Amino acid sequence: MTAKLSLFNGIKILDLSRVFSGPFATRHFSDFGAEVIKIEPPSGDESRKFPPLLNNWSGYFEVLNRNKQAITLDLKNESDLSKLYQLSREADVFVENFSPSIKKKLKVDYEHIKKYNDKIIYASISGISAEVNRKYYDIIAQAESGFVSLNGETEDMKVATSVVDAFSGMKLAYAISSALYFREKNNLGTQITVSMKGSAFDLLEQNLIASSISKQNPPKVGNMDTAIAPFGIFKTKDGSIALAIGNESLWQRFLSFVLQENAQFPTEQFTSNDARLQNLPLLKAELEKVFSKFGSKKLVEVLQSLEIPCGEIKTMTEVIRDKENFEQQLLTTYAVAGVEVVVPTGGIFYSNIEQEKCKPAPHMASSDD
Repeated sequence: MTAKLSLFNGIKILDLSRVFSGPFATRHFSDFGAEVIKIEPPSGDESRKFPPLLNNWSGYFEVLNRNKQAITLDLKNESDLSKLYQLSREADVFVENFSPSIKKKLKVDYEHIKKYNDKIIYASISGISAEVNRKYYDIIAQAESGFVSLNGETEDMKVATSVVDAFSGMKLAYAISSALYFREKNNLGTQITVSMKGSAFDLLEQNLIASSISKQNPPKVGNMDTAIAPFGIFKTKDGSIALAIGNESLWQRFLSFVLQENAQFPTEQFTSNDARLQNLPLLKAELEKVFSKFGSKKLVEVLQSLEIPCGEIKTMTEVIRDKENFEQQLLTTYAVAGVEVVVPTGGIFYSNIEQEKCKPAPHMASSDD
């Protein structure tokens, strides 16, 4: 068997970003062989104090900063700032998520850094753009992009996790990868800015263009979908399942199952996807009558045997107990602070490129370490 290679071996990244989106982006590189040096102020990345906490260790920080190194630099100190500039001379990528005014005040904006390395890839995550000087967070991007307005059934509802942060981080990772290829071809560095608000717009699917056509807001459909039906969460005898009938051929196959369970099912009201969307409350109620005969686990088994896309609603502890997640290398475990923890692998697999084995996130380190 041919030995697998390291994807980013020899690439050095200086990561001045904090909390989620920037560290999420650079974790992709540390997972695949890059040397990622996390540069923190003397107080540390604030996420080092985020729960879950155990023995002064943060699970939040861990999942975003594994396989990295760390040093502490006080960028308001001329000596430490000089050390950063020297590190920049040898770096391939410089990552930050400061507001525009702060990075200029600290003299770590692109204009300063490229003086020391004109081939560097300077990568930023901003709230709105490189020109708008606002403090910005995931929840604000969810709100101002219209994303929150689509969720829930009556009240506005945010997504439970920082989905915009994660998506912005993903965009930054592939933007950096693209810029590394650009530099290889053209021998030029570049400046990258990924907008959190702009990233959130990409999560709106068809809703933005639909409103531009109709001049109206999409209806809230809660656990359903505004474009496809039935597509969402449905109650069973003992819980709920996710069901995804994504086209007419699947609908016909699914309908055969439904009619076996309820010959009186009103098929005439659901003859097309448009008809099913127009009669969505009735469709949900009629399907849940059928599903009420089954426990969630049994119903999923039956539907999957018919090749109908569906899944159980899993809790976190059920996810951890699910052997498939480990057998397929979607989750892994390692020891941190004397405890075995479960973390995502990232779910990216190459035929001949090796992912680094997880090493714990770095402790705070001085600039002399």
